[in-house]
Amino acid sequence: MLVSRTCRLLSNKNASLIFKRTVSSSIDPSLLRHELTTRRLPLSYDYLTPQQSHLLNLSLPELLQLENHGEDQRKLPSITQSNCMPPGHHLVYFPPQVTLSELLPDGTDVLHTPGEPFNRRLWAGGKITFPQSRGSAGGLLLNGQRAVCVENIDNVDVQGPEGDERVLITIDRRFTSVHEYEDEMQIRASVANNNSEVLMEKRILYFMRDLDSEIQQTERDRKSRIVKAPTNPDISYTMTPTKALLFRFSALTFNAHLIHLDRPYARNTEGHHDILVHGPLTAVLMLSLLSNYLSKLGLCVKEFEYRNLAPLYVDEELRVCVKAKQQSPDALGSLGVWIEGPQGGLAARGTARAAPIKS
Repeated sequence: MLVSRTCRLLSNKNASLIFKRTVSSSIDPSLLRHELTTRRLPLSYDYLTPQQSHLLNLSLPELLQLENHGEDQRKLPSITQSNCMPPGHHLVYFPPQVTLSELLPDGTDVLHTPGEPFNRRLWAGGKITFPQSRGSAGGLLLNGQRAVCVENIDNVDVQGPEGDERVLITIDRRFTSVHEYEDEMQIRASVANNNSEVLMEKRILYFMRDLDSEIQQTERDRKSRIVKAPTNPDISYTMTPTKALLFRFSALTFNAHLIHLDRPYARNTEGHHDILVHGPLTAVLMLSLLSNYLSKLGLCVKEFEYRNLAPLYVDEELRVCVKAKQQSPDALGSLGVWIEGPQGGLAARGTARAAPIKS
């Protein structure tokens, strides 16, 4: 029997999230879409100190550091300087505002889940638009300022035949600086009407049914198919994600999803042969190499859209690649970014638009 969950947010001091379950004989896509898109998700606040970004840099020093200039990479950047948040680093800020009781058995949170029977979650991709008014990350300065993430479920699409549906959920996330005592309604209204000065992210999640033993081998065969990657990148970087890296990224993003931490769970429940590299980590890898490449041309990332096409696993080599779609640097506007798996197949693919760096 299928179970759908209706989520409502209590307007109390703790903003706790609970589920009210109703039983139905079949999935009603319109009802599910209405329930999810009308959820009032809690605002997520953070103080933008350099610490999280610095720890991310320490976890991937070779890729993320533009130039060391002889300085100790372990030295925490000053909070008195107006350092812009590097592209993609917002992913290690604004952790989900949930308690332990609001985590599901797989370690994910309740905020976006459609409920039973869609218990498996995968990060499918997303799109990030950076405001250009103050460097590559708009008003997100790592100077200790208070900032907010305003999040809404933007769209819900039920795909696949009956009995094997997948729920694709698109989440709209917007980030900006705020005062400590600013009214919540004012914040929501201001962010909704100010696209040019806020960092905007579209996040796409897939929710799928549990796998039974007969389907797991089929899933493994499907995941082993190799999609040919583009050739001749302008710049590339080869690395091997370790368990330590995956643990650090899980800690930095407040992510307890067992698919990144627990090998028996990844194998027996999700049908993978090992634990997976995080979807947002692939975005950070692509944005990091991309921004390094663009900075040498006096450019920064204006827009980045990507899809995760095949799983990447711990202790398996990957290669991050960037290739300009136009030959002349002066005309550079569109770039291809991708990640190849250990056999050279395409695991993630993105497209970026660049713009001159503005002070």
